[in-house]
Amino acid sequence: MRSRTLVRVAIFAATTVAAWGVLAYGLEQEDLDNLQPGQVAPRDFVAVNSGRVTHQEEFQRAQDAARESVDRVSMPRDGIEEQVLDSIDGFFGLVSRTVVGAGAEGPPPTIPPVDETTSTTTTTLASDTEETEADEPPATTVPPAEVTVTGFLFIDANGDGVYEGELTEEAEAGEVADVPLPNVGVIVSSPTRSARVETQSDGSFMAAVAEGEVTVTVDESDPEFPGFPVSAGAMTQTLACSAGTECEAEPVGFDPVLLSVDAVEAALGPQTLVPDEAIRTLAALARQDVVRTAVGGDSHMTVAQQAAIGAAQALFGQRIFESSATQGLSLEEAKIRATEPPPLVFYPDVGVRDVDAGKAAGDVVANFLLPNWAFDDEATAERAEELAEEVRQLEEEFQVEFVAGEPIASEGDRLTQLQIDAIRETGGVLERTQREGGLLAVLAILSAVLGLYLNRFRPEFWAKPRMVALLGILIVLASGAVRLTVALEPTVGWYALPAVAFGLMASVLFDARIGVLMALSMAILAAAGTRDPGVAVYALLATMAPIGFVSAVSTRRAFRNAAVYSALAAGMIAAATSWFFHTGPQEEALLSIGVSVGWAVGVSLVAALIGLAALQFFESAFDITTTLGLLDLTDRNHEALQLLQEKAFGTFNHSLMVGTLADAAARSIGANPLLARASAYYHDLGKTEHPSLFIENQFGISNPHDELSPAESAEVIRRHVTDGVRLAKRFKIPSEVAEAIVSHHGDAIMRFFYEKARESDPDVDPNIYRHVGHKPRTAETAIVMLADSLEASCRAVFQHEEPSPEAIEKVVNRVVDEKVNDGQLAESPLTLAQLSQIRRAFLGSLIGHYHQRITYPNFPGS
Repeated sequence: MRSRTLVRVAIFAATTVAAWGVLAYGLEQEDLDNLQPGQVAPRDFVAVNSGRVTHQEEFQRAQDAARESVDRVSMPRDGIEEQVLDSIDGFFGLVSRTVVGAGAEGPPPTIPPVDETTSTTTTTLASDTEETEADEPPATTVPPAEVTVTGFLFIDANGDGVYEGELTEEAEAGEVADVPLPNVGVIVSSPTRSARVETQSDGSFMAAVAEGEVTVTVDESDPEFPGFPVSAGAMTQTLACSAGTECEAEPVGFDPVLLSVDAVEAALGPQTLVPDEAIRTLAALARQDVVRTAVGGDSHMTVAQQAAIGAAQALFGQRIFESSATQGLSLEEAKIRATEPPPLVFYPDVGVRDVDAGKAAGDVVANFLLPNWAFDDEATAERAEELAEEVRQLEEEFQVEFVAGEPIASEGDRLTQLQIDAIRETGGVLERTQREGGLLAVLAILSAVLGLYLNRFRPEFWAKPRMVALLGILIVLASGAVRLTVALEPTVGWYALPAVAFGLMASVLFDARIGVLMALSMAILAAAGTRDPGVAVYALLATMAPIGFVSAVSTRRAFRNAAVYSALAAGMIAAATSWFFHTGPQEEALLSIGVSVGWAVGVSLVAALIGLAALQFFESAFDITTTLGLLDLTDRNHEALQLLQEKAFGTFNHSLMVGTLADAAARSIGANPLLARASAYYHDLGKTEHPSLFIENQFGISNPHDELSPAESAEVIRRHVTDGVRLAKRFKIPSEVAEAIVSHHGDAIMRFFYEKARESDPDVDPNIYRHVGHKPRTAETAIVMLADSLEASCRAVFQHEEPSPEAIEKVVNRVVDEKVNDGQLAESPLTLAQLSQIRRAFLGSLIGHYHQRITYPNFPGS
């Protein structure tokens, strides 16, 4: 007894230390870590030790100011200016090449040479330009008369073969008017004379030669020859000229063969981001340049190109960054400056400013412009940290001194960062020691009160160290739940505490009164762990919530419903406690209450289901019989009952009837009816080993005991108890149920075999014929003993007698009185009043079982 008391004391001591370790882990540190600037101080704080504390806000502010004072470090991007200028040059060249048909790749196309066999309109006659090698002309020779030969050369811009010096109103964009072709040599030959002349500024030429057949040939070797295909006239013409007349050659036109503005836009538009309008402007300018330079004029395209280059170079005189910067221009700003105002494009040869070409040049620059400077973020950060480090070296200038005993903050004050740091630096050590010691004292008192309660008021649990250990484990698990909730509180709030699960498990594993005791313990643990009265109230009520729902359940569905109802009850409790303790007058009050209810319901439901699942583990580990376990045992599909039905059918039916009687009797006195029924079902499980040796299983066979001695028969009957205990272990039947196997006969004498033995030996030892086992020690096992004997007696008596209510009552009284007189109920807690109630319950059940039936006419046996 003393050793068992020491075991219980050790269990409670271990529970106290374990719960203290769980709750105290990081207790003070967590409190200090949870303090936030602006939070209301939960109590007065006084400096325990003297010390200097850095004013972190000012210190950090000075470091941030030092960092922000650093200008971003920048560096030039090598090669960007050359890249951009090359891109601009390349684009202008691309437009020019595309206009003449070369496209984006390769040099401009070579103009095909003139094929004289197809360019002449008349047969070319060889002109005899050789003079007669004679010392003197014949005296009779008369000089031929002279004729004047005229002609006209022009650039046929539209290739229609007709000179048009001005564009019509219907001309398309980029079209160029025909222009005279000056300074091109023309050879005019007659049979006796040849002359080479050049076209004038208006493209005309005139030469005097002898009359007759005259050949007019455009000099292709002339440097001013345009090299375009002929679209009008012919390169060589033969004229018949008479004296005294003006002989006019057919005008000769040269076609530049250029792409239209639309074609250039279609070719280049998809390849570049330059606006289409700029492409069209430059394409028209390039088309005009082909004609203009062919007649010796200046290139206007070159002027626009130089204007774009100049604008880009002017912008590169400043720093251009990808994004905005105080040290220069952002790329977007630079692009705007490239177009507003646009570069100046002025043609000196005609004294005209081309606004459209200037705008196009600006668009080209804006398209190809790139940042020529970049920020070096790494170097900037290094410089910022250098300045911040200089400030850190001066940390002492930002420190505030606190003297031991000096108040830091009063309860209700809004805490500043300086006060929080001072609390941590100067007030943490002593406070932690005080709180941990106080927590240990509270938990020690809780354990002592629990132990005293079990010892004085619940001896059935106090007598079982395993039950005491299980209660201690639940206390430690509850401490862990409180500690986890404290850790999660900043994120999910206080109502993630799974209190419902502990009330449910305590009520099922023990009973309703221990469930209430668990609720009180949970409230104390919550109060000690959180120091929040609202959480303590919620823990108390939420732990008690499942007790009423699970105290009378008899099906698994009822257990699941109990979990749901308990979670809903926890939600209502959370709404009330959140409203009263944790919700201020802020506008989000309803939202705060709703969140609390949501967490309470969700966590309680999940925790209750997990708790129900954990019950099987606790049942097996601590050999506890719960209502859930009893429901499994009373299921007719249980493998042990299936074995009993298969091998000992008579015993099986006997056990079912005993279970019915035991259930009714247990209900009549407030005992556990499920436990009584389950114990009755398995009390004769050992008879499955030798079923034919028991009278209820002997169908159509002789009684084997007729061939055995009384001692041998007694040994066989006695063995069904030990066999039953062995089978109970095999099928993992809880000891509380298996107790009925050992005690359903008590230590009574097997009267039939004992009396048979006395016939041959009057002095035979009666102990040889006693059942093995002990007397019933619980109300349920005592009821099973009575129900077992009563069912067997009724079966024997009413085979020969009419089962009238009076006869049944006589058998009930005789069986109960026999067990009482034999002292078999001496160790059970049953009172005489309860025995009277049990008699009435047995009588009612048996009368219902042996009810009267109608005798049917002509029915066999009637």
